[in-house]
Amino acid sequence: MESWYIYNPLLGVTNIRKIEISADECIENVLQEIEGRISKGCSGSIEEIENLILQSQSESDNHPQTFGPFGKIKQLYLICNWETLGEGLLDGFDDLEGLYVRKNSSLRSIERGFFRNKSNLKKVAINNCKLELEPGMLKGMPNLKELDLSRNQIEELPVGLLTDVPDIETLTLAHNDIRSLSTKVFYGLPLLVNLDLSFNRLQGWNDEAFSYVNMLLHLNISNNAIKELTPASFKRLNSLVTLNLDGNYLESLEKDSFIGLPRLDHLSVNNNKLQEIDTYTFDAIRKLKVLLLENNEISIFGPEVFHNLGKVEFFTCNRNSTPKLELDTFRGFSGVTTLHLTNMNIETLDEDWCSGLYSVTDLDLSQNRLTHLPSYAFRCAKALTKLNLRDNLIETVDTRTFDTVFNLQHLDLSNNKLRQVPSNSYDNLCSVLTLNLAHNLIVSLNPLSLIAFRGLNKLDLSYNQIEIIEPDAFLANHKLVSLSVSFGCVKAATSWIASTNLVDGTKKPGSPIHLPEQLRNLARLDFDSCGMTHVDIDCNQNASSVVKLVDDSKTDAWTTKADDDIAQVKQSITNFIH
Repeated sequence: MESWYIYNPLLGVTNIRKIEISADECIENVLQEIEGRISKGCSGSIEEIENLILQSQSESDNHPQTFGPFGKIKQLYLICNWETLGEGLLDGFDDLEGLYVRKNSSLRSIERGFFRNKSNLKKVAINNCKLELEPGMLKGMPNLKELDLSRNQIEELPVGLLTDVPDIETLTLAHNDIRSLSTKVFYGLPLLVNLDLSFNRLQGWNDEAFSYVNMLLHLNISNNAIKELTPASFKRLNSLVTLNLDGNYLESLEKDSFIGLPRLDHLSVNNNKLQEIDTYTFDAIRKLKVLLLENNEISIFGPEVFHNLGKVEFFTCNRNSTPKLELDTFRGFSGVTTLHLTNMNIETLDEDWCSGLYSVTDLDLSQNRLTHLPSYAFRCAKALTKLNLRDNLIETVDTRTFDTVFNLQHLDLSNNKLRQVPSNSYDNLCSVLTLNLAHNLIVSLNPLSLIAFRGLNKLDLSYNQIEIIEPDAFLANHKLVSLSVSFGCVKAATSWIASTNLVDGTKKPGSPIHLPEQLRNLARLDFDSCGMTHVDIDCNQNASSVVKLVDDSKTDAWTTKADDDIAQVKQSITNFIH
């Protein structure tokens, strides 16, 4: 915990208040909810205070004498409405390491000499002001490491402004109104590692702004108005590791766009207007590990666009419009482990469309328009453990679709139009642990329906209209721990209860319930009989089952059923509970 002291010159030093702030807390959030956290006064010497919060609404406090009683301040947080931070205001604060000026909407300028002799100052954050920048205003901080000037309505960065802070490592200029970058505006920052220019109004990119910026690793120019990248746009930034271009107006990526970035391993171009990508665009960034192309207008990928990206591990292309995934589209992605292609209007998968995806373990094709899964659709994805196909229009699955996914553990086919449980030609999907078939059109289960899923732990059949479950339907699924099932009619529900011997009229009330052999490991059963009654059962084979009955008898569903039917299902459930 750090001790901070709140000082208002109007109230005097005798009314200084102490507040404790933990290392993981944001001081701005603490100050917004300060009630109940302030202790009564300062117990030690005022001269020993190191962390000070100054609150002032008076311009008359804007002079060095205001800080006279304090001699060892290391962290200073200003909450004031001063228009200017004047020369000499911080004289005497030779130990100052951090300065924070937040939400001072009146602040317009910082005079030369304000930072005079502040060789220990490491971090300066001035935000939510209307700051006008001038060369020389930062002079006096030769060892500054972090400068945050975000949210200051800055329209221009003057050349020479940053030459007085040559050791700066992190520079944040986000949420301003900067429209362009002058040549050599970042000149003389050889140690700069992180640069954030997001949420500005940049319409173009000037590579000449970065003369002698040799160590930049992370560049964020997202949410600007950049429409195109010229050839070798980033050639001076050859140390760059991450580049964020999200939220611009890029329509294409040319073959020379990323020349000069041999170390780049994270590229994000989400939320642009990309329609095409040149075949050779990514040839210069072969060390790329993460590629994000979400929410663009890409309709087709050329067969060799990704052919040199064997080190990519994570690729997402969600929310584009690519109706067909063709053979060899992703042949170059031999190292990809996570591939997300959701909401892309994909209608067709070519046989072997995933050729080259030898390492993919997590594949997401949800929210598309697939109607059929062809044979060998995932033949090359032999490492696949998680497959998400929910929210498509899938009606049929070829018997050979899943023939080679021997490591598949989680399969989601919910919200489709399946009329039967899919399998493979070997009836062997025993690696699958969870199977989600909710919201389909399945009406019956027989002993062969789930025979391929012998290792299944969790099965979701809710929101189908099941009319019959044959007695041995779960005979191969003795490892089943959780089962959710919905029936289409009262007769189907009561018939299944009776066939599995869940109801035993010979038992006395309160006797332990022993599940049938095929469901002996079941720990949870969600049972919905056509919207009338929902049974949530926490099963324990070593003790009486704990049953939660949610009676929906007041719903409209009850009024459509014959009284005898209602009584029958209620009695069955009541017997089960007892």
